[in-house]
Amino acid sequence: MYDIEWRLKDLCYSPSIPDFEGYHHIESIIDNVIPCAIITPLDCFWEGSKLLGPEYPIFVPHLKNKLQWTHLNPLEVLEEVKKLKFQFPLSTMEAYMKRAGITSAYMKKPCLDPTDPHCPDTAPNKKSGHIPDVAAELSHGCYGFAAAYMHWPEQLIVGGATRNSTSALRSARALQTVVQLMGEREMYEYWADHYKVHQIGWNQEKAAAVLDAWQRKFAAEVKKMTTSSSVSAAYSFYPFSTSTLNDILGKFSEVSLKNIILGYMFMLIYVAVTLIQWRDPIRSQAGVGIAGVLLLSITVAAGLGFCALLGIPFNASSTQIVPFLALGLGVQDMFLLTHTYVEQAGDVPREERTGLVLKKSGLSVLLASLCNVMAFLAAALLPIPAFRVFCLQAAILLLFNLGSMLLVFPAMISLDLRRRSAARADLLCCLMPESPLPKKKIPERAKSRSGKTDKNNRLDTTRQPLDPDVTGEQPKACCLSVSLTKWVKNQYAPFIMRPAVKVTSMLALIVVILASVWGATKVKDGLDLTDIVPEHTDEREFLTRQEKYFGFYNMYAVTQGDFEYPTNQKLLYEYHDQFVRIPNIIKNDNGGLTKFWLGLFRDWLLDLQDAFDKEVASGCITQEYWCKNATDEGILAYKLMVQTGHVDNPIDKSLINSGHRLVDKDGIINPKAFYNYLSAWATNDALAYGASQGNLKPQPQRWIHSPEDVHLEIKKSSPLIYTQLPFYLSGLSDTDSIKTLIRSVRELCLKYEAKGLPNFPSGIPFLFWEQYLYLRTSLLLALACALGAVFIAVMVLLLNAWAAVLVTLSLATLVLQLLGVMAILGVKLSAMPAVLLVLAVGRGVHFTVHLCLGFVTSIGCKRRRASLALEAVLAPVVHGALAAALAASMLAASEFGFVARLFLRLLLALVVLGLVDGLLFFPIILSILGPAAEVQPLEHPERLSTPSPKSSPVHPRKSSSGSNGGDKSSRTSKTAPRPSGPSLTTITEEPSSWHSSNHSVQSSMQSIVVQPEVVVETTTYNGSDSTSGRSTPTSKSTHTGAVTTTKVTATANIKVEVVTPSDRKSRRSYHYYDRRRDRDDDRDRERDRDRDRDRDRDRERDRDRDRERSRERDRRDRYREERDHRASPRENGRDSGHESDSSRH
Repeated sequence: MYDIEWRLKDLCYSPSIPDFEGYHHIESIIDNVIPCAIITPLDCFWEGSKLLGPEYPIFVPHLKNKLQWTHLNPLEVLEEVKKLKFQFPLSTMEAYMKRAGITSAYMKKPCLDPTDPHCPDTAPNKKSGHIPDVAAELSHGCYGFAAAYMHWPEQLIVGGATRNSTSALRSARALQTVVQLMGEREMYEYWADHYKVHQIGWNQEKAAAVLDAWQRKFAAEVKKMTTSSSVSAAYSFYPFSTSTLNDILGKFSEVSLKNIILGYMFMLIYVAVTLIQWRDPIRSQAGVGIAGVLLLSITVAAGLGFCALLGIPFNASSTQIVPFLALGLGVQDMFLLTHTYVEQAGDVPREERTGLVLKKSGLSVLLASLCNVMAFLAAALLPIPAFRVFCLQAAILLLFNLGSMLLVFPAMISLDLRRRSAARADLLCCLMPESPLPKKKIPERAKSRSGKTDKNNRLDTTRQPLDPDVTGEQPKACCLSVSLTKWVKNQYAPFIMRPAVKVTSMLALIVVILASVWGATKVKDGLDLTDIVPEHTDEREFLTRQEKYFGFYNMYAVTQGDFEYPTNQKLLYEYHDQFVRIPNIIKNDNGGLTKFWLGLFRDWLLDLQDAFDKEVASGCITQEYWCKNATDEGILAYKLMVQTGHVDNPIDKSLINSGHRLVDKDGIINPKAFYNYLSAWATNDALAYGASQGNLKPQPQRWIHSPEDVHLEIKKSSPLIYTQLPFYLSGLSDTDSIKTLIRSVRELCLKYEAKGLPNFPSGIPFLFWEQYLYLRTSLLLALACALGAVFIAVMVLLLNAWAAVLVTLSLATLVLQLLGVMAILGVKLSAMPAVLLVLAVGRGVHFTVHLCLGFVTSIGCKRRRASLALEAVLAPVVHGALAAALAASMLAASEFGFVARLFLRLLLALVVLGLVDGLLFFPIILSILGPAAEVQPLEHPERLSTPSPKSSPVHPRKSSSGSNGGDKSSRTSKTAPRPSGPSLTTITEEPSSWHSSNHSVQSSMQSIVVQPEVVVETTTYNGSDSTSGRSTPTSKSTHTGAVTTTKVTATANIKVEVVTPSDRKSRRSYHYYDRRRDRDDDRDRERDRDRDRDRDRDRERDRDRDRERSRERDRRDRYREERDHRASPRENGRDSGHESDSSRH
């Protein structure tokens, strides 16, 4: 990569070695020999040396063997080098090896295969050839080549262990090997000054790219090896690396256009099938539904783009869940608007229909959407960043859906109204039905005036129904919404309103609530790591086995700045020792804890102090100088002893003979020169410094000790602001044990925080599981906020506190029921189910608010109003719920197990519970405890009083006379006023005592809407009859001819609808209402004249259209006749010059 070959040795973490200035060649050899730190159970056996390399044995002049760990005994090599008398500080190297515990390495460890020719003769079982007891060798863990710093606990490398009565290991189910790599920053700093990367523009991003590429290659090689025939099928190998895991998560976090397109296509098909009307293509709504789904698709895309502009990051939930969730919620609002659209009365003017749709359903859409948005914003209170992002994105998308449904979708309805007015078919707008207004002719016999039947007189009656848009009649097509509405009206509503059904349902509700409370107490906290990893991957299999057999994690106790480390060393030791009481922390062989950086630092100083004391006792070191034969450790100790820690006076040789010590008798490092000593330790005991995993910040100054250097001053490091104390954890196989650990550690940290030590724990258990300590509290807070927001919204928009209380209680019951379902399904409470619990508040609004709004705006008793509300909202609610279920079912295609297991099952359960609660329990509760109606009739219990209609205007009669030839006849015709079309008249309700009691008028003013509908039937009689002409004083004449008699039958229907309900009594004077009624009458007459003109134009347009259709039918008839004529064999046989009989006729 980058034209450079990268090996494991270039990337791995390996023990540090001291710096040897002036011996770079020897330092390079030692650096190549020191291997990577690999945690593996093979370190208990000689075979562990095969992993350490080096790949090519290193040749060193004058040494009898090449250097390779399979046959390398470090002590023997050191003794061999001593005999060669190299000019090299061997004492420093010897001390380094002694402190690190580097002795015979792997030469004295048993061989798994004693017959291996490379198995050394020093192996315990080489001569006997016996297979070692693997369980016994692994019982107390394994040690690497540097035994002092490389002890791998048994819990780290052996999983699924079984033990005998003495706790000795007998068998195991899994073994684990860990290759430790450098971090990207560490790798960048390690290679920054190396000639190898000078030509590639080395930076931290390129270091990260190299690490990722190597991990991918490693996983691929392991897979390739496991699939080869040389590996036994009895063993399974599962590689895992953070790079491959991130690749998989990134892959499945990308937007799956295929799944989204398929999901939206299914939704389009469902909406089209639901809204289409095959028998009446003009009134069909499939086109509007498809346009609505496409609008929602564009809106979701725009919402996600807006989230990107706001800088909200995307994750798996953004691409796998949010698009389908937003679609399901948006389609429910669309169904409500389309249902209101199709249920409109046909006599409403076209220009007012869209406004009437929003008037009737806009409040419900606004209320439900706002409740959903507020529920998601409340869920954003949960202290989990990933799901806070999910909630914010969902809230933004729902706001975009709300805007499109209230602003853009009504425009689509208006366009569909133009199509219906033009009598064009749905979807195929270019086609017009053959007979958009079907005629039904019923011939009937006419009777003569004498009551006898006349053969020559015939009654021809033609009943031509008007356009359904005008008459307001519902189509008799197979529309599912109409079918549901009729079913509710005729069967379902009467059934659930029976007393026996009410009692049974209430008892069932009580049982369900009690069961839900019991189930809620049984819900456990937790989320497995495997749930967030896609299925059928090696990474998921590894995490499954790791959680099952190991339960192993590491953690750090972090100490921070604003703390004086040199003077508070005792508090640090006490803080570290307190962790021994945490049961899940792995102890060493003596039951204690491994040493942390300060303890290793102190031990190094104590060793130097011992060496210094020996040199002083032998006279090699005095206050002013040291001898040539003084040891390197003694000289280094001398330099440390003279450090004062003061910048202005850094050296004081008088400290040599003053009884000054590097470490006092209480084990406290000299506080004054603490940071000078730290610089020397970090550089000259690099192996211990690296093994401590202290990660000291800022990094100590580099100061390399050289015995020939007589410069005594040591650089002083900066005060520490960050350090780490590492610990290994085991036995953490479930959420409860991890929560117990987190509580114990947090209590310990808070205890020492109070003592003045700023500290906090760090590690995967705290990052991933600490949320569960406060999850239930945060969930209760989020639910309270969501329910409170719904209560305020319903109360403000409906102006009814009791209705808001009932809706809020119903939503709380729904959340409780969902908790019970979680217990039944075995779903643990985590951030994702918590989000769905808060979402249940918003989703439940669709099942309750629409019903409650219909209930309070209906007239009659509670039972009747509950039935009317059900009849009005059941169809859109059911279709919306089915659409939501369809959108949720699309999540089954997700590669993430938690999406299918958690979101899918809980969303489907939420839809089912919402339907049962909203369409069964809630209507019954409303019929028993429902709020009062907004409008209460004064005279009739289930309707408003019939208003007094306006008097018809009186038209003067007109007469006309004329003569024909020599006969004189006189005809008088009465021109009746032209019946007006359906009109909308606003009047005030008048009780029986309107004209007699002014007080009653003031107390009973109710604003209503009257919609008269007139159906006119004409019957025409054709025949011969005799009529007498008008007689004059001078002459008398009789005229006989054809007589045409027209019978007109008019039927009037009056429809009353409340438009401005009010239950407050007016106390204004009668003259005010009289004047207002006059103004209303003038306004109504002007509106009637405008509508008459509109109808004249419409009739003229209809006549032009009928004439055009007649001409089109004539053309088709002529074309058909000509085609039949050409196809006739008889006609074909004739001469072309002769005309056919039909053509002559």
